[in-house]
Amino acid sequence: METLLTFLRELAQNNNRDWFNTHKPRYQESLEFFRQFAGKLLTGISTFDPALGNLEARDTIFRIYKDVRFSKDKSPYKTHFGCWMTKGGRKSTDAGYYFHLEPEKSFLAAGVWMPPREQLTLIRQEIVFNPDAYLEVINHPMIKEKYERSGREDMLKKGPAGFPNESPLLEEIKYKHYIYSRQYSDAEILYSNLPDIAVEDFKGLYPLVNYLNHAMSFAGNE
Repeated sequence: METLLTFLRELAQNNNRDWFNTHKPRYQESLEFFRQFAGKLLTGISTFDPALGNLEARDTIFRIYKDVRFSKDKSPYKTHFGCWMTKGGRKSTDAGYYFHLEPEKSFLAAGVWMPPREQLTLIRQEIVFNPDAYLEVINHPMIKEKYERSGREDMLKKGPAGFPNESPLLEEIKYKHYIYSRQYSDAEILYSNLPDIAVEDFKGLYPLVNYLNHAMSFAGNE
């Protein structure tokens, strides 16, 4: 992992096409290393989430090339590697597992980020009409102690349209994302057993992923 982190540090300092093209072999080496790492994660996650059993590592990894058409930052490359592991791969809107590798900013996360409106509505319906299962997931001691919740900055100011404002779970259905994460220091990234550590961390978030995918697969709560 040190070789990969070093490449990303240097890319952050030289984020231009000339430098990248000159160091293209190093990028390809780093990408292959990350692909192998993602493969180990998939192998481990599939032991408790069989939906990932047929997924290949190359289908989970995001491109390093940025889309700068609508961005003020015109630097052409991302300074991290990331993989989104869920049924259907990186383009899927299902709940799943994400690993982000970036010097001093590495983390893993699981859940669903910015789902389409229809899927978000189904999640909110499931929370309102079947709250006990949801509360059991998010109030589990390990979830509360080990992971950080994301998405509070994007919450609705008031309840979503079509949902009762008197719902005891009104604050929960104001969320637009249902994500929990865990940060990793650079020292932890260099652990030889990092894949095993990450898989165990993902396993702790499997109940959340399972709940969300169940909710989004439902035809409705009527």
